[in-house]
Amino acid sequence: MTSVAKYLSTIINSMFTNNSRNRFDKKDSLELGHRAEDTFARLAVKHGFKVTASSGKENIDEHIDYIIERDGKSKKVDVKSIKRKSRGDKELQDEFLWIELHSVRENNKGWLYDGKADLIAFELSKTFRLVERLELIKLVKKLVDFEANATNSKEALYKVYSRKDRFDLLTMIKSDDLLGIKSVDWKK
Repeated sequence: MTSVAKYLSTIINSMFTNNSRNRFDKKDSLELGHRAEDTFARLAVKHGFKVTASSGKENIDEHIDYIIERDGKSKKVDVKSIKRKSRGDKELQDEFLWIELHSVRENNKGWLYDGKADLIAFELSKTFRLVERLELIKLVKKLVDFEANATNSKEALYKVYSRKDRFDLLTMIKSDDLLGIKSVDWKK
């Protein structure tokens, strides 16, 4: 391994956020999240950014995974891994994106509203699509019928959905909806 490769490996290995499995994660959500964050951090470095992992408090309370810096400007980023349409599904998909309106924690509005990230980086099968969180809020407000409640996750497109015995409120939008706002795709 060259000295440059060793240096990059050291930097990248120190960039990972420190997440832990929650009691509802019965599959691989933690691993998918770690893999997405790892891939995103590596791509950010390739795009010329200095990447710093958030603190534990920033990660949990402010929904920030990384701070990326380049040319004297910095952005706080929340990375969202590719997901299944429903937890029971076997296959991951990138046609639909889950948006958290309120978290599982009682007093937390979730990453869309309570988050402090400037950018949300959605993992798709071949890219990461980066959007400004405040623009995403406007898009969600325009697309989602907040009076319509989905009874199960597969019906959550543009409706509000809550999982049994949880405080969370979620909705689903199409990944192509993001093309209606300013977005940047980073090829994996």
